[in-house]
Amino acid sequence: MDRPFPIVGVGASAGGVEALEYLFKAMPPEPGMAFVIITHLAPKRESMLPEILARDTRMPVLVAEHDQLVRADHIYVAPADCVLQIEKGRLRVRAIADGRERTPIDLFFASLADDQAECAIGIVLSGGGSDGTLGIKAIKEHGGLTLAQGTDHSGPRHSSMPASAIASGLVDLAIPVETMPEKLIAYVRSFDILDKEVDKDDRAETTRKAICAILLDQTGHDFSGYKTRTFYRR
Repeated sequence: MDRPFPIVGVGASAGGVEALEYLFKAMPPEPGMAFVIITHLAPKRESMLPEILARDTRMPVLVAEHDQLVRADHIYVAPADCVLQIEKGRLRVRAIADGRERTPIDLFFASLADDQAECAIGIVLSGGGSDGTLGIKAIKEHGGLTLAQGTDHSGPRHSSMPASAIASGLVDLAIPVETMPEKLIAYVRSFDILDKEVDKDDRAETTRKAICAILLDQTGHDFSGYKTRTFYRR
């Protein structure tokens, strides 16, 4: 695909496998975005996620490799005893000497924000602790989209990780995991729709400035620093 596409970082820990299954069961096979899954694994323990998720989606599910180019409509799973980052759209895999990294989700989300800016999306699913919260902040600051698993009939089974992200006030959507696919698809569709509208309308910048003035008056927050396309998607 020629145009930039969103790269979705998905952080999960305890109870996260079930949440991931719900996420991808409802995801179309060509959603127009890529997914990179970061989980908390015990040292020396291989993840069974690729095999599990392959039952729930027609997208290719791959174990992440160093210098691997991230492609749309693919799922990448962090390998055991490694941490992931991303640079220029390519995955960076670094082995951990002692097999333990306390905040692998924050680490990946921060690099995703730096590398992809407004094309970054961060999702925090079921898990214990607060990993992901700082990464959500980085994605939000760079104009990306942030989601966390809200309470519903299927979870989260362990709520402290998504609850920590939600408590930061920086999560755009705190919703059940089953409803995330439709929100993500609508967001991706907005990339094309809004880009075309902004490009063809000479009055777009004047309109944007007028809206910023209204928002500044009503909320006290100045949105004029947002990139035009990021502003309209918001």
